[in-house]
Amino acid sequence: MIRVSTAEHELLTLARAIIGLGQYTPVEDLLRDRHTTVPERLSPGAMHALRDTLSKGAVLTLARCGGWRGQRYLDGGQERSARLWERHPPPALHFSALCFQTLRWMLEQPLVKHGCKSLDVEGGLTLADELFLFLCGRLVAGTPCAKAVGEQALFRRSVLCWLGVPELFGAATPKLTSASFAPLLADGGWLLEALRVELAHRWRRLEESKRFIHEPEALVARGTAQEAVLSAFLDAVDAAGRRDLAGFLLEAGRPLLEQPASRWVEGLSLTASLGLRAAAARAAGGYLRALGRLARWDADHRAVRFFDDGYDAAQLLLSEWSAFGEAGFRRAADLERELSSSLTTASAIPATLPPSSAGSAP
Repeated sequence: MIRVSTAEHELLTLARAIIGLGQYTPVEDLLRDRHTTVPERLSPGAMHALRDTLSKGAVLTLARCGGWRGQRYLDGGQERSARLWERHPPPALHFSALCFQTLRWMLEQPLVKHGCKSLDVEGGLTLADELFLFLCGRLVAGTPCAKAVGEQALFRRSVLCWLGVPELFGAATPKLTSASFAPLLADGGWLLEALRVELAHRWRRLEESKRFIHEPEALVARGTAQEAVLSAFLDAVDAAGRRDLAGFLLEAGRPLLEQPASRWVEGLSLTASLGLRAAAARAAGGYLRALGRLARWDADHRAVRFFDDGYDAAQLLLSEWSAFGEAGFRRAADLERELSSSLTTASAIPATLPPSSAGSAP
């Protein structure tokens, strides 16, 4: 039996909640009210337990977040279907010391009160670190602890946090370029493939939560940040020849197309000026405008002829995206135009799309 101190037990409890896609409620007391002093070095038994938790928990989490699903892909021009671990060799996951430092900081600082010390951690992020920080953000997003976590420079350095939990950062503007996503696209982009289901879930919830935003300035900040993140991300996957990695945006959007445009802004204060509300309505359509770029890609794929290079890849994406279809892209364009109708600026989604094909449906 491994014997650990009370502080070490609490740290391990928090680590399990984070890496195991646990819920916030069971560890709420640890984060809100109890400020434990964690030793700078864990005992050998506790360190072994932490490493075991992170390594085994990460594998389980990646499977739960989407790695379990069979995915179609091209192998030497032949279409195949396989799960994540069948498409890629086992990745080397290296959790650096910043994971322990982050856990220690989360336990020691009053995350729901003023006076929270900064989480000062230097050094680059490994892919495992990116995954860990994303899971931390996922745990606290929408809770009273989110503000303190989102203010930390370490989390703002995580491109996966910007992609997966952008609401964590409030009114902050991301400083991202397509190059920022290079680490996530390395080694075949396996991490983004593994998180496909989770990212779709996160973005659907992000869009659905806009109806509860009361202040126009907050909605402007949310939509502006989302649009900046998606612009850099789509630039990156396009340049890397991995347009398929943007497919989670379509999975997120399909249920949203059934609601009216007014749903995005129904919570806005009626006492705010018309100009502010109009700006907020346009910002709320940032995600829908991003779908306009995927609509153009979809049209590009339809234009690839049988004897052209890239025909097989284009046909695979057309098949993958058929559940959303041209009708879905048209509906997204209509919703975005409705949200922006009070402005004189033109919509970023083209008004003219290719004629519908039989069988296309949102």
